[in-house]
Amino acid sequence: MMMQKGDIVKWDYDGWTVAPRPEDCELFETTNETLAKDKGTHKEGAIYGPTPIILGSGRLIKGLEETLMKAEIGKEIELNIPPKDAYGDRDGKLMEVHSLNEIMRLPEFRKGEQDPVPGATVYLNNKTGTIISERGGRVRVDFNHQLAGKTLKYKFTLRSKVDKPDEKVATILEMHYGRPGDFKVEVKGDETTIVLLEQCKYDPRWLITKLQVVRDLREFAGMSKILLVEEYVKPAEAKEAEAKKDEKADTKEEHKDDKKEEKKADEKKKEEKKKEEHSPTHEHKDVHDHAHEHK
Repeated sequence: MMMQKGDIVKWDYDGWTVAPRPEDCELFETTNETLAKDKGTHKEGAIYGPTPIILGSGRLIKGLEETLMKAEIGKEIELNIPPKDAYGDRDGKLMEVHSLNEIMRLPEFRKGEQDPVPGATVYLNNKTGTIISERGGRVRVDFNHQLAGKTLKYKFTLRSKVDKPDEKVATILEMHYGRPGDFKVEVKGDETTIVLLEQCKYDPRWLITKLQVVRDLREFAGMSKILLVEEYVKPAEAKEAEAKKDEKADTKEEHKDDKKEEKKADEKKKEEKKKEEHSPTHEHKDVHDHAHEHK
């Protein structure tokens, strides 16, 4: 079955740079956590496993997206993609020289937590670049994509196609923000209600991501009305819930204490009975009874 433009799918993939010698090929992205650890590309906190993507949305390189549109669920595909269908050839005009003072004023270096060393990433004039060298107060920055000029090899498998409306909404949220199942989602016809995560209330990134989510929900999930709900719980209600919890705990403790008291009372009665049996009066009664029987 051929894929269609706008289909939401989940896929596994490995992306490598191609080199003359197989051992020189470098893994630059993968959904396989074991492979990432083995090749030294593992990122702490990254989500591994089948990843969602919207086909035909222009978010993948040309050579890869064209092949994905022809792929079948469950069938592994391997292909090489030349630079013209990947990230293009390297452009010498995208190599720039900036003063060290200008670079040090950037947020990533201003805090002093990172140095402008070769390989460091910078965001300057709305462009992302990589520092190539620093010498004599001059910093050379390459604004070409890191994979520009390279032939890429991809091995991928389409795992599933997302069809149900509620799953489409959840998958689009996963694709843009958060882990699978993080958001509470309810879908009725072409309307969806989404209860936002607590962190969305104060995360500046969500303000931008929200627009992307709404756009994709309209275009690819068929939602005409989208309600984004911020949920707040009154402190009093929270305290009441906590109080009920404490009350249950106290009742449980009281019940335990009552049992302890009952046990102590039983032990006390047994002790008193034992003392009574060994008292002189009790012994005299035993002698008298014995004498009476002898008589």
